[in-house]
Amino acid sequence: MTERVLSFEKYRDKFYQEFEEYYAAYPLPAPEAEHMPVDTDVGKKAAKTKPCEEKSRIYRAAVKCPVHVFRYFPFYYEVCTGRARNGLTAGFPPEPGIGGTMMRNHSAIEKRFFDFRDYYKERNLFISFFFTDFAHHCIGYEKALRLGLNGLSDQAEKKRKNTQDAGQVSFLDSVICGCAALKRIAENFAREAAEMAGREKDGEVRGNLLRIARTATRVPAEAPETFYEALNTIWFMREIVMGLEGIGIAVIGHFDRLLYPYYEKDVREGRLTRQEAKDLLSFALNLTDAKWDLRTDPPEGGANTSMTIGGCDQEGRPVYNEVSRMILEIFEEQELVNPKLQARISRNHPAEFFERLARIAGRGKNVLSIFNDEVLIPAQVRQGKELQDSRLYVAGGCQEPVLSETEVNCRAYIYMSLPKLLLLTLGVGEEGFWEHEGLEPVRADSCRDFEEFYACFLGKARQIVHRVTGYFNEWEREWYGYNPCPLYSATITGCIEKGLDMTQGGAKYNTSSFSPVGFGTLVDSLFAVQKAVYEQKFLTLHELRGCLNRNFEGSERTRAYLANRVDKWGRDSGEINRLASRLADDLTLVFSGMPNTRGGWFENSLFTNTGYVSLRGTEATPDGRRRGEILSRGIGPGEATGHTNLSRILEGLGALNLENHPASAVLYLDLPYSPNQMEPGIYEAVIRSFLDAGGSVFDFNLTDAEVLTEAQKNPEQYANLVVRVWGFSAYFTALDRELQDEMIARNRSH
Repeated sequence: MTERVLSFEKYRDKFYQEFEEYYAAYPLPAPEAEHMPVDTDVGKKAAKTKPCEEKSRIYRAAVKCPVHVFRYFPFYYEVCTGRARNGLTAGFPPEPGIGGTMMRNHSAIEKRFFDFRDYYKERNLFISFFFTDFAHHCIGYEKALRLGLNGLSDQAEKKRKNTQDAGQVSFLDSVICGCAALKRIAENFAREAAEMAGREKDGEVRGNLLRIARTATRVPAEAPETFYEALNTIWFMREIVMGLEGIGIAVIGHFDRLLYPYYEKDVREGRLTRQEAKDLLSFALNLTDAKWDLRTDPPEGGANTSMTIGGCDQEGRPVYNEVSRMILEIFEEQELVNPKLQARISRNHPAEFFERLARIAGRGKNVLSIFNDEVLIPAQVRQGKELQDSRLYVAGGCQEPVLSETEVNCRAYIYMSLPKLLLLTLGVGEEGFWEHEGLEPVRADSCRDFEEFYACFLGKARQIVHRVTGYFNEWEREWYGYNPCPLYSATITGCIEKGLDMTQGGAKYNTSSFSPVGFGTLVDSLFAVQKAVYEQKFLTLHELRGCLNRNFEGSERTRAYLANRVDKWGRDSGEINRLASRLADDLTLVFSGMPNTRGGWFENSLFTNTGYVSLRGTEATPDGRRRGEILSRGIGPGEATGHTNLSRILEGLGALNLENHPASAVLYLDLPYSPNQMEPGIYEAVIRSFLDAGGSVFDFNLTDAEVLTEAQKNPEQYANLVVRVWGFSAYFTALDRELQDEMIARNRSH
């Protein structure tokens, strides 16, 4: 009846089979949720029930939901709240289950939001799936590990004794209620595991169940003391809080920084071997792939699970340790689609770290993103955030940074077409837009030179962005009533201290950002206006407008000139790089500094996600791009630029001051993959060159257009082919045809 750690190698297949058999039946009904009343009268509900009190009802209901303990998995986390197998209980429409109860109750808000949003979506100005970010958040793991649920509850009770404010009391009572509910859920796991152990005949499996039963009586009520308890606390808090709060907690934490002290102590005191720790990590890192259906029901945005390694601690000391090595070994040895591996690098890291990252990249794993501490930490400090807090950033879902334990940001929810802002300035695709917004129409034809035109573009772009910001701020004010998150808030520094929910600005830092899409397309288009219209006099602004409105129909000679005879970002250098540098700086004045409703502000990013595809309906652009062709991704060149090479791209990157973009500026690198000629030194050089160029974030995607084409024709032969789509990885054969075609086209063009 030993309680030794299960061997991942021995039990991997049984673990996957057990998960598949269980989750294939999802969504299972949550009995208590079926009896919770649904009131769609928002005004009446607001008058009779405070939002936090309603959320407390959800916490209490969750205690009565069944828990499930897996025989071949060492952690406990699965509560049957009614959510879907591939559900994060986030977004519109809310996923089924307890976590989405409040959002379903307020469905009228969703209808009003979509009615508002669709005007802009139809004009390809922006795409937005939510009125705020419900998916890319990071729980305060540090606080949960340091205090446990009892410590969080004690903090709330102490604050409650010293406040008379009714709103604060309601929030703090809900925090206390949520912590109590999670402790009772852990007790449910302990009972279930003990009962299963009593029936179990396999000695190793029985030992696993007994360990769960013993641990669940203490953790996460108390602060964890061992590596196993700490790792279990992370998964327990992430999965269950996500299920109850109705938001996606994309980040599973800065694993090597958080876990190493527990590992070192356990090994030193003889409680754990390195192999046992690696087995535990293997089970933990395989959880998402085993749980989600990634082949027959692939999620459009991925499973939204990311982990961070490397970087530094609060004092600036580099993080690279034995836990880092085990994680890198697991990614190198196993075929993982999730979690996304977000590696923070700096010149302070040892060569071994770069070498191991290069090996993972060179093997075509396509789950790796690189984050440059030397840019991203100063970028946070420039925003007024404390240096020690800024050092603890993690990657918030795709590539957008968030400060762990101290920040609640909303970043991956508004994707705005930069080329469309230019086209509106040119008078293309207006269709009554200026009158709709109550703004003065543009008179770009009166601009005497490119400088006047450039200033006109920036001014009009700023007007539009500030107008849209105001709209979204009005929507964000609905967040607290729509779905407060007291249990999540309890883990974030500032919320209990202020007596405010995260949706009300309780966190120490409360930031937002738009995601401007098509930077490379915009650079090329502005440069085309500068050269072809104002300097070379190839055509007038009026003639250019006509070509764009006609989608270049009947103007192929003009389109060919703009596409091929005018320099392009990422293909050429010199003057166009100077324009790109200037533009990147000026866009920070357009997209940042506006206040949000949570006491924070908007920060700038150049982060694409799905927008480059979703906004492809943007009209033809001055760089020669036709309507319907995709926009450029992140800070990379236009997709049809052609003849680009990595040195030119990095040269252009070096011209940008990316410390002005704290919400990240992502370079998506599609490189040729040759499994028989994998040379890690090449990819190590790419990583170091990116660091030297002052890049912010980049994604590795090693693929071959011919292989992708074959996989599209014969999917059964390429079932395990993993690709990086944008901010997430997926099985290529599980993607829809449009995305497959887009990936094949982009790999042929580079």
